[in-house]
Amino acid sequence: MIDPLTLFIVGAGALAFREINKKDYGILTAERDERYRIAMSNCYDPQVLLAEAKLFGDYGLKAQAVMLKRRSEWRSRPEELKRTHEDVFQKAMRSTNIPAILEVAAAFEQWTATKKAAALREHARVVQEKMLQDAIKPPEVQSDENTTEDSSVEAKPPTTPNIPQNIPSSSTVIPQNTPPNGASIPQNTSSKGNVVSKSE
Repeated sequence: MIDPLTLFIVGAGALAFREINKKDYGILTAERDERYRIAMSNCYDPQVLLAEAKLFGDYGLKAQAVMLKRRSEWRSRPEELKRTHEDVFQKAMRSTNIPAILEVAAAFEQWTATKKAAALREHARVVQEKMLQDAIKPPEVQSDENTTEDSSVEAKPPTTPNIPQNIPSSSTVIPQNTPPNGASIPQNTSSKGNVVSKSE
């Protein structure tokens, strides 16, 4: 037979534990936030991530629970799918199609691959900056042609009636370089309708 005092202590402890959890239910405390960040960045075991997702769900932190579950799915991808995702990432990093790059970045971010998403957004920023610089910078070829025309005018001797002038040979026109179009980036979809998930 269980001692009544022991029953009282166990019951009081359970009640106190329930009240503490009720007080912090749905609140991302500093301790929980640190635990979440560590799990997302340093945990590579899908089963551990699933356990953390359940724990945060019990805490009432649904958003963190969903992200931890997606992280688990990202970590448990088969090798073939990992290679496919890496190919998509590398193609996006070589592309100059800014909308396509940002779309791929958003897909990786939804799969919790935040480092890949950040790298793609930085690449898009660099591409946009280069395009703006090229747009405001006067073309070098056009500048060279204008200089040639101006110098030929200055060197031309004054005309005299009835005396034919030497006709200078026309200057060669250098064709302008045309930047290549941005490569189209294929998009990933998972079997669950989520967009890419593991972090790098």
